[in-house]
Amino acid sequence: MKRILYFMIAGLMAVLFSSCDEDCENERGECPEEQLAKDVNIIEEYLAENNLTAERDPSYDLFYIIEEEGSGPNPSNGEQVEVNYVGKFLDGKVFDTSIESVAQDEGIFSASRTYEPFSFTLGQRQVILGWDVGIKLLNEGGKATLILPSYMAYGPRGGGSIPPNTVLLFEVELVNINN
Repeated sequence: MKRILYFMIAGLMAVLFSSCDEDCENERGECPEEQLAKDVNIIEEYLAENNLTAERDPSYDLFYIIEEEGSGPNPSNGEQVEVNYVGKFLDGKVFDTSIESVAQDEGIFSASRTYEPFSFTLGQRQVILGWDVGIKLLNEGGKATLILPSYMAYGPRGGGSIPPNTVLLFEVELVNINN
């Protein structure tokens, strides 16, 4: 009798859990398509409220504004790049930067940190996806604003001071490409 009861409860639980929206959930129970739609709406509202026009990479829904073209080549996957950056929430609050004067002005300066361009190998998942995709849009010396849907930043887990599912804005400058 206990065995039959166990299988009935197990079956009921399976039905309950499978009744969720299976079309959008991944293995962690998240609905990335729904979150992306919310993020895109947030980004479009931000652009409209701030009277900004951005390009949109349709493959990733990365929004970007080229501020300065730069005169050097575009970087490719596998190349080491150096990037100055300011990371912000859409309300303008700076959460990280490689620029000392910005850190001081924003009250996030740390004497134990070295402020210099951040160096990484492009396309090797050493950084968030938004950087691996967005930095390739720049020529060496170029500057841009990248507005990232949450999955291209820190996603549903968040990171440090960044809450889960947060759209982020990065002002970036491709300082150097080291071949």
